[in-house]
Amino acid sequence: MADRSSDLAPRTAVDIVRERLEQGAPPGFRLGTPQTAGRLTLLPVFCDGPELEYVTLAEAQKDGTAEITEVDARGAVSTLQVRISAKVPVLMIDGEILVGLKQNRVLNTTILVPGETTLEIPVSCVEAGRWRHATLKARRADYALSPKLRAAKRRSVTTSARAFGTFVADQGAVWRGVAGHLGDLGVDSNTLAYSDIEKQRRPEIEDRLRQLQPETGQSGVLAFVDGEPVALDLFDRPSTLARLWQGLIGSYIAESLIPKSGDRTADMKAALEWIRMAGAGEATRHRAVGLGESVSITGGGRHTSALVVDDVAVHIAAGPG
Repeated sequence: MADRSSDLAPRTAVDIVRERLEQGAPPGFRLGTPQTAGRLTLLPVFCDGPELEYVTLAEAQKDGTAEITEVDARGAVSTLQVRISAKVPVLMIDGEILVGLKQNRVLNTTILVPGETTLEIPVSCVEAGRWRHATLKARRADYALSPKLRAAKRRSVTTSARAFGTFVADQGAVWRGVAGHLGDLGVDSNTLAYSDIEKQRRPEIEDRLRQLQPETGQSGVLAFVDGEPVALDLFDRPSTLARLWQGLIGSYIAESLIPKSGDRTADMKAALEWIRMAGAGEATRHRAVGLGESVSITGGGRHTSALVVDDVAVHIAAGPG
């Protein structure tokens, strides 16, 4: 008689992420029609499945129910404090940039903060030349960190999570990456602040943003620059992608503005395989900051991280490994 014990084993957070990254719904994905602006191509990703109730950081800051501050008067480069007064959880996304305080920071991992909670959150500095108060509270920047820098940060954060159960990035590598990105885009910044890209390249970014809109029911996007996949972001519900659209797509556009020679186009068959392989490789689970479990999957030249809460893959992010 066949051994069916594996059929009875409970699904883990890793299983949930891998199912989400398989073609076909439910619970896997399907692709839409590509959109292109300049050297950037976006491939819509659709998924059916369970959703959670929460609000995004942008919504919570707008209605005054989320405050982000230094941990104390002295401050700590790698840690900030978030205070949530809303009753529902607040979603904060890996790569979101927080402007102000003693220096600008970027979130190291996706976090679902419980309602009515104060929590310390892991961050990295993306403004190497300042350590003095600009504001007492941080605001969310309009654009997230570029896919290339997010991917590099994700690698060191995964190493930290696997070794120590923490979400600490290689700060030196982040600073070098930010300086290089500013230089590539021709952005002059006295404090080496990544967010100065918003000030100096905004007209070009916003012009291309107007050419790109999420489709009805779209909950994720695979981004290509010159035909090469640079980032996958997939959420549990379409409304989350819609609310984060400017920040995520703006970051993709900024990367596509770096001068390069190349005219390859995105290949649908290759895109399907790229997403499927984002779920392959060594997988580990870690207690998340806030609610749920964090999943890390590495292998095949890809690096994937995900937040799973109550058997729902709230956010899956992948990039070149």
